[in-house]
Amino acid sequence: MSRENLIINSIFYVVLTAFFIYIFVKEKKIVAKIDEKRTKFEDRVVKKLKIQGKTSEKIVRKFIKITESLGSALILVLIIQKFYIGNFLVPTGSMIPTIVPKDRLFGNMVIYNFKAPQREDIIVFKEPIEDKVLYTKRLMGLPGEKVQIKYDRLFINGKKISDREYTPLGELSYNEWIIPKKGDTIKIVPGQNYNESFSNQNIDVAKVQSLLKENTGYVSQLLPDIKFFVNGVQTGMILDYIHDENVVNTLLKGETVEKVLDEDYYLALGDNTNGSYDSRMWGFVKDSRIKGKAFVRFWPLNRIGLLK
Repeated sequence: MSRENLIINSIFYVVLTAFFIYIFVKEKKIVAKIDEKRTKFEDRVVKKLKIQGKTSEKIVRKFIKITESLGSALILVLIIQKFYIGNFLVPTGSMIPTIVPKDRLFGNMVIYNFKAPQREDIIVFKEPIEDKVLYTKRLMGLPGEKVQIKYDRLFINGKKISDREYTPLGELSYNEWIIPKKGDTIKIVPGQNYNESFSNQNIDVAKVQSLLKENTGYVSQLLPDIKFFVNGVQTGMILDYIHDENVVNTLLKGETVEKVLDEDYYLALGDNTNGSYDSRMWGFVKDSRIKGKAFVRFWPLNRIGLLK
């Protein structure tokens, strides 16, 4: 869902919430109806399989009942986690001391359907590298801002905005980046015709994409001297392009890719500055990749509390 369609988003959540309220209010009636339908289904299965003997029939009916119960519960849980309250396990120490490995968090999966993320929000997002893992980082840079790390502090538009330490690691290092925003013109300029370099290695587009997804370090190795520009000014990496076969194919030919962005981007950093694989290394986070806002730790019990 896009927050630009606030009316559609509102209608969706009203309908979905009404559905859950209906289930809660009519629980007994719904359960009775499901039991009736399931019993008929069990009868058909027993008849179809020509099951004989009370023990065998009992086992089959029990299996169907357990499967239906688990399936129904799983569907409801998945819907709740996707659209209301997400449940996340943090496997790394990138957000120490705020979040430590093995902490379990609840995420607000509703909020960003109605408002844009804010600075200092702890966001849960789908990383742009492999395009499959959920990361938890702190959002520190907003669309259109100039970001730089100086004196181990983060500067936004030339002003220090946090006393939190940020080591100048990765691609950001001591450079100044402009965070892309919707409507900006992005250019990806290759350093050469890469196909000529790969001609003797038999590396095709799919192979290049695979290597890029394995490690962002391959960006400079496989595509040396590649540069990203926003409105003519050099900036950080926008790795969403590696998931577009046409874009990668164009770059391999040594041709420039130019696009007008239809989404905002953000800078996401870990609180554990020396132990976080974050925007400093792999660039910006597209708005649609942000799934929710982590707001409370519920495990371990001795560390339950709101996240700040």
